[in-house]
Amino acid sequence: MFSRMPLLLYVVIVLASGWIGLAVNRLAGVPHSMDSPAALIWILIPLLAGAALALSDRSLRRSYIASWKPGRPSAYVLALAIFPAAFAVTLAIGWACGALGPAGPGPYGAAVAAAVVPTLVKNIAEEGAWRGYLAPALMARGLPDITVWIVSGAVWGLWHLPYYLFLLDEALMRGVWDVPRFVYALMAVPVCMSWAPLFTELRLAGRSVWPCLLAHSVANLGQIPVSLGAWPMSPLAALLFSPVFGLLHSAVLIGVALILRRRRLAGRA
Repeated sequence: MFSRMPLLLYVVIVLASGWIGLAVNRLAGVPHSMDSPAALIWILIPLLAGAALALSDRSLRRSYIASWKPGRPSAYVLALAIFPAAFAVTLAIGWACGALGPAGPGPYGAAVAAAVVPTLVKNIAEEGAWRGYLAPALMARGLPDITVWIVSGAVWGLWHLPYYLFLLDEALMRGVWDVPRFVYALMAVPVCMSWAPLFTELRLAGRSVWPCLLAHSVANLGQIPVSLGAWPMSPLAALLFSPVFGLLHSAVLIGVALILRRRRLAGRA
């Protein structure tokens, strides 16, 4: 029982972090946004709590420190390629099905370029939390891969709820999927659960959080043109073909994760 306490404590802390941040905003009289204290509290607490728990646990300390080393170069190639490929496949099938047309002209390049550094910094915190501490801590308990994927993905998704419900600009969300904010927030949970296997396998393939950080950043930057309306779709079409929230995109990522897992297990034989 005591071996589970750090993990349970971590889950409680990270799921409370965003709501604590929102309470701080209210006490300070600050509007909810990604420029508010709530956003900083929400993004930093999982990283700091994970680092404190990992460094205080002798069974995790060495592997946690090692996970911040560069790791295997081959994993970086995968990290750069997977999301653009999944993005292209999803949009191509959506276009072939008549769900969208080619992207029109827009300030997408400038918007992506301006977001590179903030996105990388944000994902140091995010990947340091989820693939730096949570997924390895679950694996260290000897849990099956699918359990690690489901639990880490569910916690990751639930942690996003304050972000989608209060912090993120609703216009950007509707550019991706034109539904009410709470529907978007709820859908984020299964989407994170579908992304978690890939990031976990990248963590294992690279023996480092940095390939995960790179892949996550590529994914986030690729979402910017979508949020600015580059490929407008009906809500139903977006549910199927969006390269952010679409079921097809999630299925491609799960498929890639399963291939990486098979290669990893074959390497042990």
